[in-house]
Amino acid sequence: MSKAQDIYSAAFSKPRDPRSAEYKQGVLDVLRFRLGEAQSVRCAYRAGTAQADAYFSGCNEGHRLARAHLEASADARKNGHKQARHATAELATAADSELDRLRELERRVSEQRTR
Repeated sequence: MSKAQDIYSAAFSKPRDPRSAEYKQGVLDVLRFRLGEAQSVRCAYRAGTAQADAYFSGCNEGHRLARAHLEASADARKNGHKQARHATAELATAADSELDRLRELERRVSEQRTR
């Protein structure tokens, strides 16, 4: 299943106000477009009809859902980079401590040899 379909399914699998097929198609079309799964969004309904109005209302929800998903993904990547930098800093600190310990051992061995 595509990411757009996953988001769509999550949005419509929980209790909410019922929506028309046209509305739902608008949501899914925009999700597919915004997530790079489609090249464009094309309304199949004649302008000025209730179906077109429902479709475009669904498009608005699709944009909202896509924006929320993309922002959450960006935050997750940002937090992942922070965690990686923190882990790298911890490793560097541990390596420095180990190097200091080895230098101290080397100094002691050297002192014992000179006695």
